[in-house]
Amino acid sequence: MKNKPFNRNFVRFLFILVIGLFVFSLVHANEPLDIWSYNTDDSCRADQMQIRVTVRSIGSGGMLSVGLYDDPKKFLKKKGRKQRIRIPVTEDQHMVCFNIKQPGTYAVAVYHDVDSNHKLRKRWNMTPDEPFGLSNNPAQHFGLPKFSDSAFVADDMGADIVIHLQHP
Repeated sequence: MKNKPFNRNFVRFLFILVIGLFVFSLVHANEPLDIWSYNTDDSCRADQMQIRVTVRSIGSGGMLSVGLYDDPKKFLKKKGRKQRIRIPVTEDQHMVCFNIKQPGTYAVAVYHDVDSNHKLRKRWNMTPDEPFGLSNNPAQHFGLPKFSDSAFVADDMGADIVIHLQHP
């Protein structure tokens, strides 16, 4: 009979814990995504020198992180991005635009940050564990992709590219 009060107290504790977690999830479910002002996209305009990126096959929830690169030696390196845009995912397809100052050779890398933690989740073998894609939609190979596989030329009117996300 000594175990009954312990069991009741334990059941009460579990009940309160479950209710607390439920309330916490409701309170935080509607919080806005943490997107910093310097990560917002430029207004898309066809008459401006821009790289206009259409991303398809996204999914739902979280945020989209789109990085622009112009240096083959710094491609896919954290400090190698020329610019990054993050937007909330609200549709299966999104368009983001980068204003550029001059024509040149660029590459774009994008991933769907499903859990909105501002990091690309990776598997044990360092391959992405979240949907991702690159300009020119190159086939996946072992190891890091090369800049040359994703590079495209933006002229005086910029460039329009389409990236289809690959789902791991």
